[in-house]
Amino acid sequence: MMVRDIGVRDISVIEGISIGKVLSIPVKSHYRITAKCHHYVSLEVDEFRTYAGKKKNKVWLIYAYDSETGETVSFVWGK
Repeated sequence: MMVRDIGVRDISVIEGISIGKVLSIPVKSHYRITAKCHHYVSLEVDEFRTYAGKKKNKVWLIYAYDSETGETVSFVWGK
């Protein structure tokens, strides 16, 4: 949902869970993405900065996706 520009608070309301839980899921995740194609005509890259747990823990989510198919090709999550 974050990739689709839905904010953390909106995800919390939609899923009925706390904001802390929403933020803890990507931090604890070991999910790996495998691209479906070997070549893409164009990719879009976007970033999302938030806090994980405490305001001192600023983290970034940077991701690349194919806008034609909506496929997330790659992402980096960290400081």
